[in-house]
Amino acid sequence: MASYSLNLFRRPDTVHVAAQIESLLVAGNVRGMETIRNSGYRGYLLTAAQKLLQHRQRVAIVSGFPVGEHYETDGPAGAIAIAHSLRAMGSEVALLGVREYAETLAEALPSAVKDGKALAHSIYPLDREHFDTRLLQFVESFDPTLIIFIEVPGANVDGHYRNMRFDVIDDATLPWEKLLTLTGCPTLAIADGGNELGMGRLRVQLQGLPVSCATAITDELVIADVSNWGAYGLLALASTCIRRPLLDEFDLPVCLEALASVGMVDGVTGCAIATEDGLPLVRSLSLYEGLRALASPLLAQRGAMPKKSQESFTASTA
Repeated sequence: MASYSLNLFRRPDTVHVAAQIESLLVAGNVRGMETIRNSGYRGYLLTAAQKLLQHRQRVAIVSGFPVGEHYETDGPAGAIAIAHSLRAMGSEVALLGVREYAETLAEALPSAVKDGKALAHSIYPLDREHFDTRLLQFVESFDPTLIIFIEVPGANVDGHYRNMRFDVIDDATLPWEKLLTLTGCPTLAIADGGNELGMGRLRVQLQGLPVSCATAITDELVIADVSNWGAYGLLALASTCIRRPLLDEFDLPVCLEALASVGMVDGVTGCAIATEDGLPLVRSLSLYEGLRALASPLLAQRGAMPKKSQESFTASTA
C-alpha cells in the first residue's frame, strides 16, 4: 500500500511529545514497566503510532483477559477507544474476543461510546470449538491490514496461559497467537506486565520480574502501567500527527461505567466497578487528562493540516 512521508513522524516536536507520553504511561512503575523502559526500551510509541496510521484501513482488535468467570475492564476500554477513533477516521474495524467476553462487550457498547451501537455490529465472537476454521474465515473475509492485541493472554514457554497470580487460565482464553501466522499484515500489542501476547519481545528484560512471560512477539509493542493507558497514549500521539484530537470524543468514566454495569471487573480487585487494575478512577482520569494536555499545545500550534498534506494523508490511507 502507499505510504506518506516519514517526516510526519520525525519532526522534533513529535519525537519530543512521544517521549513525554511514554514517560507518563509508565511513571507509576506499577508492574515494572518503567524499569523496562529505563533499561533501554524506548521510542516504541512513535513506531506504533506510525503503524496505526499507515495501516488503518481494516483493523482487527483483539481483547479480553479473564478474571474468574468475568473479564477485566482493562483491555476493552482501550479497544473501544481505538475502535471509535479509527471509525472516525474512516477505517473498518472488527472487535474479536472469546464468545462470553464478546457478548458482554456487545451489551456494554451502546452505553460506552457514542457510536457504540454501530461498533457492536463489528464484534466477531469465537469459541474454542471450530476456532481454527472460524479464525481463518475471518481473516479471509475481513483481510485485516493491521491487528492490535490489547491485554490479551499470551502463552508461556510451556504452552499455558497464566494470570498475574500464575493460575492457569487456558479454558477462559483462546490461542490468538495463530493470527500471527494466518496474516501477513503488521501486528501491534499493548500490554502492562509480561503475561500478555506480544511481551515475548521483552523476555530477557522481564526475567527479573515475578511474571509468567508470554513468548509471542508482535511487530510493535506498547507498554504502560495499565494496558488501557497504552491505548490512550497511542491515540494522543496519533492526534498530534494528524492534527485531530482523537481523545476528545471518548468519555473514560462513561465507558468504564458501561463495562462495569454488564459485569466486567477490575482485574486486581475483582469488583465490578469503574476502575482499572486496582487504581482509583481519579488516577486514570489524571493520566487521561495529562495525555490530552501533552497533545493539546501541538494541535493548537499547528492548527489544520495544510491542504497538500491532507491530500497526501488521505491518499496514503485510503
